[in-house]
Amino acid sequence: MNFNGIKQIGIVGGGTSALMLCIEAAKVGIRTSLLDPKVGCIGSQLANEHIISAITNESIQKLSLRCDVLIFNTKLDFELNVKLHAKTYPNKETMKDLCHFKNVQDILEFLDIPVPKVYYQDNKQQAFSQMENLEMPFRFIKQYTDRTEQMAVYNKEDLADFILEVDEGADSFILQPITKYSRIITFLCIVDEDEKAYIYDPVEELNDEDKTCHLKISDSLSKTMLTRLNRYNKKLLKEINGIGAFTIKYGIKANKSVELIEITPELSMAGLLTLEAYELSIYEQYLHLLVGMSINKPELEAYVQGTIKPVKEQKEEKGIYHFYQLGQNQLYIKRDKEEPKA
Repeated sequence: MNFNGIKQIGIVGGGTSALMLCIEAAKVGIRTSLLDPKVGCIGSQLANEHIISAITNESIQKLSLRCDVLIFNTKLDFELNVKLHAKTYPNKETMKDLCHFKNVQDILEFLDIPVPKVYYQDNKQQAFSQMENLEMPFRFIKQYTDRTEQMAVYNKEDLADFILEVDEGADSFILQPITKYSRIITFLCIVDEDEKAYIYDPVEELNDEDKTCHLKISDSLSKTMLTRLNRYNKKLLKEINGIGAFTIKYGIKANKSVELIEITPELSMAGLLTLEAYELSIYEQYLHLLVGMSINKPELEAYVQGTIKPVKEQKEEKGIYHFYQLGQNQLYIKRDKEEPKA
């Protein structure tokens, strides 16, 4: 079978979604090359080739020489400024928009999409002065030409340690108060070659104190809120001109106000729910995009919920579930209820 000439896929970033993409590629005989610095990363379990190297302009360029198409499964913290020899998803311009924290903030403000409050400074002294008037906890972000570094500051000891590490080489500094949200809502999106966005039903995320993460297809968002969030999604995806797959995450406060807290080309753990809740998972649809096949509108077949636990947690879930071993974590997915027929 002809897959639009695609025989080898390169994947930058070896997280869970890399593993699932390798599975889909293997089903149709397409080989995969993975670039990730971590030995034994999740994606390496099924990739035909694992290039153990830091993710840099040079290593990405070399990977592009080995494959027919290249997927970014992580958000870069540096500007992609080398010639690539394979088509990329998302494209270079989109990755450039997403690589710098301030770039993303500027785009969201231009689109009038609410975001957490940030304080931007272009020199260290001004940043330190701002810290004195900022309540903890907050996130301190240092933007360099070739990388981004950040740290969560929860107390004065954290702050003292971090100040010692701040050098003069950073181009800018960003301070962002860490907000506590009552709900975290994640959207998985895929954009085809015609720039049409397909958006899966929202997933709600809840983290327990014992490091257990609960995911569920959300059925409790009001119609007004869902319409509002999808309007933000479509505006943002259109603005960044991103063909590929994305995770967009929102925080909802107790007063029902909402803030966009992340957009990344890496598909989050929420993507695993699409394996059970839809006829076509987002990983299958992504592969269809890569090989020139059409994308189908996601149709929810059943509400599902998932529980992610560390391997050391031995307590099993009750009832019938699908089990996934994901590195040091275990995922249990079970159907919650059938999707009501229209």
